[in-house]
Formats: sequence, structure tokens, C-alpha cells
Amino acid sequence: MGISLPTSNTNENKMEELKIKFGGDTHEIEANTYINSLLHFTNIVQEVNKGISKDKKIEVKIRANIAGSFIVDLMIMPSDIMDGVKQIFSSEHITYASELIKTVSEVYKVAKHLFGKKPKNITNDKDESIRIENFEGTVQVFDFRGANIYLNNPNIKEAIAQEFETLESDKNVTSFELLNKNEEPLIEINQKEFYDLSSSGSTEELTKNERIETVSNANLNISSLDWEFKKKWDFYYLGNKISAKVTDSTFGERIDKGERFGKGDTLNAEMEITQKFDESVNSYVNKSYTITKILKHIERPTQSKLDLSN
Repeated sequence: MGISLPTSNTNENKMEELKIKFGGDTHEIEANTYINSLLHFTNIVQEVNKGISKDKKIEVKIRANIAGSFIVDLMIMPSDIMDGVKQIFSSEHITYASELIKTVSEVYKVAKHLFGKKPKNITNDKDESIRIENFEGTVQVFDFRGANIYLNNPNIKEAIAQEFETLESDKNVTSFELLNKNEEPLIEINQKEFYDLSSSGSTEELTKNERIETVSNANLNISSLDWEFKKKWDFYYLGNKISAKVTDSTFGERIDKGERFGKGDTLNAEMEITQKFDESVNSYVNKSYTITKILKHIERPTQSKLDLSN
């Protein structure tokens, strides 16, 4: 999948490109993975565009599939250009396309460096660059604009987290790459890093219109589980199906020691519910769930067998 912007050559419709490559053993990808990933990526491009210029608007369009693969070109162009007759593509548009592509790739680089967690330290350099120390103490230097857009835009952070949650759920996708027009890699994120970048693995930061509601005594019926804690567990809570991140480390130790958990079991737990204010309904709406402590495990009652001997 690639991003393209037309150049000003009137004889040949050249493109400034950024391609996305989904690694895997086949030339196929799950439709849900592809569509959702594309939607989140498009949102990221639009948010980066807003961060670069408040005035410019762009359209993202899909170009035909390349035979033998699921690589698709995305054409990005100013929305005021209706066709080649009305306006010749200027050098301004070419430069802007290059800057947009550079900044999008820089946003992904910062995301990979931080894995959704807060930086330990940020230092501005004199040459329009920024030094960021992540939670592990590793320092990397990034372009100031790309880093600033990522650090100060919660919409981009959420879109990246959702994008990699989608990719993480599809075991056939082994990597995610951004490539330039010569198909040289700008950034590569491998399958092992998907979880840390996903909404399950990253640490959520509250925005000004969010809050955390703490439930000290929640009864949660297990619907599905992941023994490696790389995905959220599914539960039924107050009659509604929810997906929750489990952060209680002692719970994992109990599993390692052989305690059996299964579908239909009930967990009595302490839980945090992240809520976001929705102005349209004038109310806080549940956004995500985190189980911080398991208080009690109640096994599902065994069903007695029906005696048919009489």
C-alpha cells in the first residue's frame, strides 16, 4: 500500500510515494485487518496534515491493486484540485508531499521508540531536532516537527494504538513497513513489537475530557482469555461484553503455579474504567477497562449429569 502525490510533469504523471508493506508468508491479508489498518493509517495521515498546515486539505484515494500482492497505492492530493485541466500541479505541492511523507514516517518512528509510554526526558536541539529518552533510558534524535505532532496529538496516539491492535490480532502479518518510492525502508516494525504499540500494550494517557472510574468490587464472567497476556481478556460485566487489560502480576503467577481458569469462571476484581466525555449526549462514556487486582476466583459450577437409567 502506498501514498502518492502527483508531480508537476505535464507529460508524465509521476508520483511522490510512501508505501506500506505488510510482511507475511503469503500475498494475502485478512479483509478486516487490511480495512481497519488502512482506516487508522488514513486518520494518522490526516492528523499529520493538520499538524503541518491548518489551511491545506488533502484527499486520500486508493489506486488499483498491484497484481500478485496486496500492495495498494494511496493517492494523496490537495482537495481543491479537481483535475489536470483546472490546475497544473506546482512545485509547492511536490514539496508539501515530501514533507508530509517525511513527517508521517517520523511520527511512526517516535511511536516505536516510546511504545505508547511517557518519555523520561525531552531535550530540544538547535538544529530543529529533538532528543527523546524513553522509559528504558534509550535516547534517540527525531525531527522536531514529527516528534511534536506525535507527542501533542492524542488522536494520532489512539489511531496508532488501534492500528497495531488490529495487526497484532492477525498472526499472518509478520511486519509493518513504510517504504519510500524506491521501496527503501523508512521504518520497520516487527510482529513482536505490535503488542507494545497496541492499545492493549501501551500506557494510556488521559486527555482533559477523560477520567478514570474505579470499581472496587466488580464481578466479571470470563468469555475468552490469553495466557500470555498479550491481548485483552473478554468478560461479561453487568450484562455487557467488555474487553479488559489485566495488569495484576500476581494473577499471572497464580496461572504459572497451575491454578486453572476457564470460560464461564467469575473473577471478583478491582477495575479501572477510562471514560471520555461525549458532548452529544452530555455524559461520560466508557472507553476502556483495566483489571488492576484479582480479589477472588470463582470456578464455574459443574453441571450435574442427567440420569436416564429410569
